[in-house]
Amino acid sequence: MDVTYSLLCALLFYSVTVFAQNCVPTFLNNEVEIELSNQKLTTTVTGCLVGNQLPRGNIDSINIKAQVIPSLNSGAISNIQQKFQLHIIHNEIEVIRKNAFRNLPRLQNLHLDHNHIASVEPYAFENLQSIEGVYLSNNNIDVIKKDTFVNLPKLTDIFINNNKLKKFDQNWFVSTPMLIWLVLNDNQIITALQRAAFQDLRSLTTIDFTNNNLSYIHPEAFYGLNQLGELSLGENELTSFEEVNLSYSSAMYRLSIEHNKFTYLSPRFFNAVRGTMTELFIQGNPLQCACVDDLVLWASNNNITLFWKCEEKEVYCVFPLTSENDCVKRAIGQFNSSLIESFRSDCTIE
Repeated sequence: MDVTYSLLCALLFYSVTVFAQNCVPTFLNNEVEIELSNQKLTTTVTGCLVGNQLPRGNIDSINIKAQVIPSLNSGAISNIQQKFQLHIIHNEIEVIRKNAFRNLPRLQNLHLDHNHIASVEPYAFENLQSIEGVYLSNNNIDVIKKDTFVNLPKLTDIFINNNKLKKFDQNWFVSTPMLIWLVLNDNQIITALQRAAFQDLRSLTTIDFTNNNLSYIHPEAFYGLNQLGELSLGENELTSFEEVNLSYSSAMYRLSIEHNKFTYLSPRFFNAVRGTMTELFIQGNPLQCACVDDLVLWASNNNITLFWKCEEKEVYCVFPLTSENDCVKRAIGQFNSSLIESFRSDCTIE
């Protein structure tokens, strides 16, 4: 009888707590670390984490780490008025629900990396008026739906690297006018970058698609990106770059297209950004030797640092079967296939 009574009391307390918090329960006796300017406090949370559970005064960060929390439900973190960073990492989270983060007007950075997140619902990140960075690295995300990042006026950084994404869609973002860094390296993006793929994200200065499966870039993919300074497309399956229009990106200073499948690259492809470019990475491509010679000379004449050679490899370019002194576009059958494949391994650049 005493055990039954105790259980009923616990359930009643839990229900009243959740009702008072106006949220869908997320936590069950989970440990929360609160970093203040001069001390650290630890508490346990059941239901949701709301502002009236926290100490008054300045908060540096709230940390929830290395536990089992299957999902972040509606109102999981809510009604916190202080300025703070939020770290919810290594918790085996699988799903982020709509409005999981509610009424957090001064939240600056949100770290959700190193979980098991596979699904992010639309409006999961909405109306976070002060947030500058969202970090979703090292999860299992394979799909992000339209209207996931909505009305984030100060968002500058989004990191979704080391996931399982198969495509990129700018419609993930609505009203994110300050977005600067878009980092999607180490995913499985196999669809092409289509025309004007980033036209609603014109503040971007850095795009990283390294180590995906990109095989095609539309000539007008980078339309509207006149502030783009760094573009990383290395370790993909690209075979052609000659039609990609870089003239929209007149501020570009670093272009990385290393470890693709290019056999033909001409200096004229990069003339549109010749005046601002300082670094060009082309190493690990099976380029024709004549093209490498042209690019080395072009880079030297324009004070551009060209990374074109792997220091531990003797072979850094290929000769076609005919007319080896001409840098021209050729069919793959005009090369020794085994030599082409040898360029797929990693290298240290000079």
